[in-house]
Amino acid sequence: MMRYKLASLAKRPKGVAVALPAISASIGAETAYLKALRAALREMATHTREMIIPVAEREIAATKRMTVDMTEHDFTTLEVITSRLTASASAMVRRILNLEAKRHTDTFMASAKRVLGIDLAAAVRHEDLIDYLDTATARNVGLIKGLLDDTAKRIKGKVIDVVINSRSATVLRKDLTEQFALSDRRAKLIARDQISKLNSDLNRIRQVQAGVTSYEWMTAHDERVRPLHRSLDGVEYKYGEATGAEGGLPPGQPINCRCIARGIVKF
Repeated sequence: MMRYKLASLAKRPKGVAVALPAISASIGAETAYLKALRAALREMATHTREMIIPVAEREIAATKRMTVDMTEHDFTTLEVITSRLTASASAMVRRILNLEAKRHTDTFMASAKRVLGIDLAAAVRHEDLIDYLDTATARNVGLIKGLLDDTAKRIKGKVIDVVINSRSATVLRKDLTEQFALSDRRAKLIARDQISKLNSDLNRIRQVQAGVTSYEWMTAHDERVRPLHRSLDGVEYKYGEATGAEGGLPPGQPINCRCIARGIVKF
């Protein structure tokens, strides 16, 4: 990664400070991420409804305990499907992260051109982010695997509990519906939080690469901003310095945080 200093490339009087335009996380990227997770959960729900519930209902009707055949066959099939869906969703998310990184790079370069009159084509490349994107992708793959594996385990647990305890098929369907609702809420949180964290990391990487050492905490300026973060709006920090947010984290890093680090170029 080539290091450079915006303050040296741009011509401004000494003592002047220029705030770079804020680059927000992409709603489109978040939507695409959530769509990939929901597609996987939907296929798991379909398999559960068509292949697992009918067998469980027969067990309930016969007032028998769980059979070895159902445990080994139907649940093993669910595990195989879960593994395949994890790989598929992870590949889709990997593509989303790369596209979002490219969008961020293009936006950063366009902002520097518009605000400071600097062409960064010779200094900024998408390839600068390859190592970071590998790390970010691995983190996201872990989260996706955790979501789908946990969902599969909870499906199995609820089915076994209902059959062994001779509860009704109606209860089973209700329990599974609630479980998939919980998984969907978790998917929403993962998509929103990870795209926000990605944007936060990209802001830091590109600004530090450009010799920017300070930033201004900027909230989303709406009613959803948590009180603590509202109190930080406009506060200036240095990169690497603890902030007043949860755990001293920078904008976009606390869970579900939509705040942004707006870089300040000081001449």
